[in-house]
This record gives sequence, structure tokens and C-alpha cells, in this order.
Amino acid sequence: MRAAAAAVLLVLAACGRETPEAQVRRAFDRAVAAVERGDAAGAAEALSPAFSGPEGLDRASARLFLAARLRGSRIGVTVLGSRIQVEGREAVQTVDVLLTGRGSGELLPGESSRRTFVLRWEAREGTWRLRELV
Repeated sequence: MRAAAAAVLLVLAACGRETPEAQVRRAFDRAVAAVERGDAAGAAEALSPAFSGPEGLDRASARLFLAARLRGSRIGVTVLGSRIQVEGREAVQTVDVLLTGRGSGELLPGESSRRTFVLRWEAREGTWRLRELV
């Protein structure tokens, strides 16, 4: 009886663990939700201290960019597709999104664009952080 109970506990514990892919997806989803709320600080939480973005953007510059871009406007993010490949403590996510934006006071989206991004993630102290945006 004890062996059966121990086996059930082991199975339940294994089922409760999130895969690395699910952890990356959850980190991405939290950042997207923050962008849609207009929460620049929340969106920047996903950034690694070693973050590198387009045109030499570092973590501090990315935080300023997010704060400026999200001030007074609303951005919608529709994920059209996402592929995640994990190797050890690193992951590459290719994501296709439709971005829509509108300024304050506008009822309908003023602009939209379909984009594909490659995100390179790293596991740091048990948390997945965005290291590079291509």
C-alpha cells in the first residue's frame, strides 16, 4: 500500500512540473499582457540584464523605449503562431504577431502590422529571461 501511494505521489509531482517550453511561453505571455495593459515596467521584467536588441538596444534603452511607446497609446498583440525550441538553459522562440495600435480617444485601430520576431531566451536563477530580440 505504501509503495502504491509513493508511486501515485511521484506521478502527480512529475505531472505538476512545467516543461521549459511552457515556462518560456508563460514568460512571453506575461510580457504581452503587460504591453497590452500599457505597463512598460511589467513588460521589461522579462528582459535579461544582458539583453540585446535591434540597433544596439540594451536593457536600459529597451525600458525607456517601452515607457515612451506605451505612454498614451494602446497596443494590441495577437499571436498568430509561436514555435519554441529549448536546448538546456537556452531557448529560441519564433513568433508571428499582428500588432495593432491606437492613440487615446480613437475608437478603432489606427495602424497595424504583421511581424515575425526571433527571441532568444536564457534561464537565469530559475526564471526565463529574454536575452536577445532579432
